[in-house]
Amino acid sequence: LGIGVYSLVSLLLWPNSSRGGLHATVLSQIATQQKIFDAALQLLAGAGDRAVVKSLHLNEVAGNTRLATLLDAAITDSDDVRALEKEWRDFQRASGQLAETMQRWRENFNELQSLPLQQLLPELDAFALELDHRFTGISCMLEHKAAPQPCTDITLAIDPSAAQALPPFNHVALLVAQRHMLRIEELTRALFNSSSSIGGFSDSSGSTAPAVSNPGPWVPDPERLQAAGQIMVALWLAFLAVIYIADFPGGFGFFSMVGPIGMQVLTKPQSPVRALAAPMATGVIFAAVLYIFVMPKLSSFTGLGLMIFLATFLICYRYSSPQKGLSRAIGLAMFVVIISVSNQQSYSFLSVATTALMLSFLLPLLALVAYIPYSPRPERALLRLLTRYFRSANFLLSHAAKGGGQTSVSRRENFHRRELASLPAKLDSWVTHVDPAVLGTDSVRQLPALVDSLQALTNRLQEILEAQWLPQSPGLVTALHDDMQAWHQRVINAFQHLSADPSYKQAQWRARLDERMAQLDTNIKVQVNDAGENSLSSAEQENIYRLLSAYRSTSLALLDFVDVAANVDWAPWHEERFV
Repeated sequence: LGIGVYSLVSLLLWPNSSRGGLHATVLSQIATQQKIFDAALQLLAGAGDRAVVKSLHLNEVAGNTRLATLLDAAITDSDDVRALEKEWRDFQRASGQLAETMQRWRENFNELQSLPLQQLLPELDAFALELDHRFTGISCMLEHKAAPQPCTDITLAIDPSAAQALPPFNHVALLVAQRHMLRIEELTRALFNSSSSIGGFSDSSGSTAPAVSNPGPWVPDPERLQAAGQIMVALWLAFLAVIYIADFPGGFGFFSMVGPIGMQVLTKPQSPVRALAAPMATGVIFAAVLYIFVMPKLSSFTGLGLMIFLATFLICYRYSSPQKGLSRAIGLAMFVVIISVSNQQSYSFLSVATTALMLSFLLPLLALVAYIPYSPRPERALLRLLTRYFRSANFLLSHAAKGGGQTSVSRRENFHRRELASLPAKLDSWVTHVDPAVLGTDSVRQLPALVDSLQALTNRLQEILEAQWLPQSPGLVTALHDDMQAWHQRVINAFQHLSADPSYKQAQWRARLDERMAQLDTNIKVQVNDAGENSLSSAEQENIYRLLSAYRSTSLALLDFVDVAANVDWAPWHEERFV
């Protein structure tokens, strides 16, 4: 009754949901992507600032993370968003793919800036105007303003007469850039259609959702396995305590309490167990006052129902924010356990004391189990996740360097691919729980940028993993084999050092990586230009260029991470201390 009435009041009188934050984040993300596109066009014309584009890209990466988090929350607490879940999911997916495609498009600007693009791509200006129109229209529709004009088709055809004079390598760069721009056109159209459906200007029957990649074979999640193991250990310890300790408070009631509360606590290791002491104590005291002083005076079901409603309402109101969901669940559980409503109601202070004693054993038990098998301190968790990240990156890049002609992804490889994709978000979930007083305010301020740089590195490594499946010219691969292996070895060595120490930085290593990348870049250009179109198909030329772009961008992303990590004081992270 209380939960039902509170739900009605919260929906009708206090409309407090994540919808507002979601809309603000989406509008900010669209504005950021429009600024990135405009800045990229200026770079393409040789008049932009790469530092501005880099800063905007970091904001874009962080915005994608916030968008995913707020969308999950809004689907839970907003009926409007839940009713359009498919459209919102399509929008989120298209926005993420657009960010990745624009990043790949910018990676080959070095070869494009020296080309007469207005002659090669006569529709380039129309393309820029159309995308500006789409970004503006997306914002207007999300704000429920008037619907803009429909999208205009842009073909971005290359002028064949102007392209004939290009060297083969530059011609390949132009073809790859055209492919990326057409993909940008496709994704902005998908965003436009999703926004039209969300804003109520059209239905989603005719819209096409972005393609979803095959997830591959099933692999376990280490965090879920760890939480399941901790819960089982807690249940076994509680079971043994009830059996072997005479007159244990609550008996098997303690065992039944460990399960649900343990699942709530141990599946969210970012929140320390000690943080539950206050809501538990408050819930016990509040329920005890009602149980001892109020309930004996009630003589009807009407009075009992009113008391349950008021108590439930106050507990839910006190812990109404999503961040206090665990405290709300604990408070309600303490209230239900202590009042113990039954047809033959009896009152005894002993039941309150027994519940309090059970909680005094429950918290230390969960705090102990939380240290199995690792310390739950945020800085230690971050170090472990960083180690796992670079070990997975090391495995995947080593696997890509060996080649082998596989036609499918093994379960082990898929596990490391999932680690690479999921660990930046897991790292981000721990960042807000780090204590600046212990690790230093300046170092903690660098952590969001550190996570963003890891996400950028993940995107670049995934580009290499995609490029390794592309068919390459055997002669070209043989000629470039030594250079490619040398680059792989440099990056693999860096991953091995970073997995052991994220503060790894050596000027000599950076210089050697830059040297290897420059040599590989030069040799690929020479090989493609010397081979020409007679010995290399257009597909083989595009594929080797995509591989070069992936190598180049991975080197830059790795150096960006090292630069950010250099601003963090890692010494306090390894110090032992009492929590």
